[in-house]
Amino acid sequence: MKAKLLFLLKYYLFWILLSVMAKIIFLLYQWQDSMTLTIEDIGNIIGKGLSLDLSLGGYIMMLSSVIMVLSSFLNQKVIRFIYSILTIVCLIFFTVVMTIDLELFKNWGYHIDTTPLMYLKTPKEAMASTPVWLIISLTIFMFTFFLGAWRIFRVWILQTLRYESEDYRTIPLYLVIGGLMLLPVRGGINVAPLNSSFVFFHATNMYANQAAINPVWNFVYELLHKKKLDKAYSFMPEEQAQQIIMEAEQTVGDFPRLLKTERPNIVFLLLESFTANAIEVLGGLSEVTPNLNALAKEGVLFSNIYATGSRSDRGMVAAISALPSNPSVALIKYPNKIMNYPCFPKELENIGYSTRYYYAGDINFGSFRSYVTMSFQDMVTEDDFSGEAIENRFKWGVHDEYMFERLYEDMEKAKQPFMYMAFNMSSHEPFTVPGEIKFPGNDIEHMFMNAIHYSDKCIGKFIGKCKKSGLWDNTLFILMADHGTRHIKHVDPNMPEAYHIPLLLTGGVLNIQDTVISTIGSQTDAIATVLAQLNIDHSSYKYSRNLLSTIVFPFAFYSYPNAAAVISDDGLSVLNLQSKQFILGDTLLRNKKLLQAYLQEVTTILK
Repeated sequence: MKAKLLFLLKYYLFWILLSVMAKIIFLLYQWQDSMTLTIEDIGNIIGKGLSLDLSLGGYIMMLSSVIMVLSSFLNQKVIRFIYSILTIVCLIFFTVVMTIDLELFKNWGYHIDTTPLMYLKTPKEAMASTPVWLIISLTIFMFTFFLGAWRIFRVWILQTLRYESEDYRTIPLYLVIGGLMLLPVRGGINVAPLNSSFVFFHATNMYANQAAINPVWNFVYELLHKKKLDKAYSFMPEEQAQQIIMEAEQTVGDFPRLLKTERPNIVFLLLESFTANAIEVLGGLSEVTPNLNALAKEGVLFSNIYATGSRSDRGMVAAISALPSNPSVALIKYPNKIMNYPCFPKELENIGYSTRYYYAGDINFGSFRSYVTMSFQDMVTEDDFSGEAIENRFKWGVHDEYMFERLYEDMEKAKQPFMYMAFNMSSHEPFTVPGEIKFPGNDIEHMFMNAIHYSDKCIGKFIGKCKKSGLWDNTLFILMADHGTRHIKHVDPNMPEAYHIPLLLTGGVLNIQDTVISTIGSQTDAIATVLAQLNIDHSSYKYSRNLLSTIVFPFAFYSYPNAAAVISDDGLSVLNLQSKQFILGDTLLRNKKLLQAYLQEVTTILK
């Protein structure tokens, strides 16, 4: 048994060692980019990247443990043959992917995904731009690496697998070992399963983050999600779809200037699940959000704003990059793709703002880390809290009162101007919040109302401190929900009521108050509207409009896996994505064309 356990240990370390060697080779191959790295960066690339290396090895070890169970019934020679075949197959896959990734990254700037699979039908054309000498060199390298790894396996590992007899009672042990591999495969016991963003560590050097990714693990991840990415919609020629969207997004004329200065501090509060159905000033329930209701009287409230999707990962991308929701897959999970699009914080960094993102939970959830790292100079997560905040944490992390306290403290000592975005979490399921119970009841609606009320109270306390200290006077506060919810009134997910959210601009820097803008708009429009006030060009944000312009076409697009819709002054059009039939608004021709064009375009963002 000892020989078998030693073999499994060595075999696991073998795949981890190969992954580390692959990173070193990658750094050498991309030497021009690697020259920008510090010794600390290289250490982080190896160290942070281990989570994906352990995961890749874990997958192989799960299969290895099952094979070891069979060793109780088969002789040593057969088992060694099976492991040899497994190793050859895995080594071929590992070596081929690693080698192709070296050159593709050099040309593309991101790791190999499923894109090369599109060219397998035309290999001659696909390789036409690659010099023959390079193909030969990479092929020689590939065989050399394979043979070297194979020799290490045979000499250092396979020879360990020597045994004469076996006790069948050890079978459960191998099953337990295989089961324990779920930990490295999943990335631990976190709420969030492992994804490439776990290894991101650098706020400004995207190459450093990319170098930490295990390309073989990443390619397997892409393969598993390829089906979702392949789901596209074609209703019209591409040029026509783009023209329809361009015309709908076009704004004309002057707009009111809301700010006393062009360079205020900016605090963007992304509000978890703050549906309009819970906000009195938007036609929702009374007494749930008294502080937000009061703030609406001190600023500009956009009363007809709709979230582009139904989840936080959609809302984040809409708020930061003004990209609409893909109904099939979250764009945030593909940082290599969306990094090519502009993002709000970087626009501000270019004119001297410092930026920071606050998320008092596990930043690895939903691939948040990669996106936040790309978009902000700094971040604050649950790892930055201690004491009472951690003692009273809930499933998703640190409660809002502690997060807003940290935000306020940082604002007090921040160099101005700054742009800080904070995403609260206490209003997220399971709606377990501290303090008084404003709306008693164990049903989901009352628990949700109580959670929203708690978060609203924390916001009110935070704003009160900002006013008392004077931070209010030169700060633009942007409040917008990440998405709506069905927890109040249990609205149909096809209907706009499920996506209706607040967008509020307030703060002492505004020169007008108690103003309501009723133009129908999208979550994605917040960026262009604010950038226009700062006199910053927003033309690169294809799906964002300045809602304060004199002439703007009022509409909003939203989607989720089963449906997509456009709501405008003409009415509502909803397309069922399973039947491909309009269930509402089929006769609203402008809505229909715009919906089809939007759906066609947003499903090509990741292509």
